[in-house]
Amino acid sequence: MPSASVWWQWISVLEVVVPVAIAHVRAEARQLRVLGWSYRRIALRLRARHGLRPLAAFRLAHGWTQEEAARHWNERWPEAGAVKTGKAWSYWESWPGRGGRAPSAAVLWRLAELYQCRPGELLDGPDFGRSDPAAQAQAQAEAEAQAEGVPRARETTAFGDGDEPLRTAAIPGDPVRGEVPSAASTEAVLPGLLSGWVPAA
Repeated sequence: MPSASVWWQWISVLEVVVPVAIAHVRAEARQLRVLGWSYRRIALRLRARHGLRPLAAFRLAHGWTQEEAARHWNERWPEAGAVKTGKAWSYWESWPGRGGRAPSAAVLWRLAELYQCRPGELLDGPDFGRSDPAAQAQAQAEAEAQAEGVPRARETTAFGDGDEPLRTAAIPGDPVRGEVPSAASTEAVLPGLLSGWVPAA
């Protein structure tokens, strides 16, 4: 069993390393914002690079501590009942892990407004869509194409009233990786998106 001094050293290291790491992530987010990145894009990058959960990634994308996020909440919704503290953020950001508490739908809605994103973007968990045979086939085809050096394509779909896809096109590039499609590839996709379009009478 480690001696008391070993435990003390370990705790001391955590107290120093964790704040330094978070400060580094917040500084990275500020630099990306100066470059013109959206909060959504910054949060996606922070998730990919640092393995953060969405709630923490969006907060850090704004460069806020948990206490600062609580202060912004309380300033925006002073009449919203109990005053929020950094402890509430700690519970929400720890969920679904041990000791975490699930934010309600109303809280997620307000957090999304605060972080300037969609409420669904603040949730994570398993992707049950991967059990869809069509999704598995698509993933296999993308893996084979990537192995052959074919650029990755991002699918975009517009939906109509009946949730049926109206138009679908593959646009090269991956916004998570910061890849931007070229003007030529975008122009090549446009006719497919606009074919059959009839102006409203």
